[in-house]
Amino acid sequence: MTCVDGPGEGIVEVTVTELAMESPTLVRPGREPDVTALLNRVEQPSPELARFFYRSVGGPWYWVDRLDWTYGHWSEWTHAQGHEMWTCWVRGAPAGYFELDRQGDAVEIAYFGLLPDFIGTGLGGWLLTRALERAWEVPGTARVWVHTCTLDGPSALANYVARGFSAERTYVEYRDVSEPPPGPWRGSGLLD
Repeated sequence: MTCVDGPGEGIVEVTVTELAMESPTLVRPGREPDVTALLNRVEQPSPELARFFYRSVGGPWYWVDRLDWTYGHWSEWTHAQGHEMWTCWVRGAPAGYFELDRQGDAVEIAYFGLLPDFIGTGLGGWLLTRALERAWEVPGTARVWVHTCTLDGPSALANYVARGFSAERTYVEYRDVSEPPPGPWRGSGLLD
């Protein structure tokens, strides 16, 4: 789904919000989740795992910018200097993840979210708190930032603000949503 010009059939207005945090003292921790969660850093870059989480977490929310990435693209992303991936697990099942991308003294929470079965368990605030704590642990971090849009989960923006982020910039794009969101399975031939 790429940006398109103006409204039309299947085209929606999408509000994009860029948020930032300038100090670790601004972090407001989320509550403990209703489930016991384990957080693991992916020490060995894994293009396959990054693609799995991107598709599984973002599929319901029109994360489509990387669907056509080749193995080489995913490998380059996961091996990039300043990239970190952390995964969240509940009772042995993947529940969510975040990816950090350091550029200079800024760390972007490049991707963050939960698999659908774990939304509403309190994991979102807890996992975002862990992402922020890790971002601020990276030596030299002066700013942590993230962006979201109105196509993301309905609690995404509220979670970012509740954890201490402030909106820096908001703008409107138009997106073609004439096709349903890709979900983790659409187009795979595994489900119809």
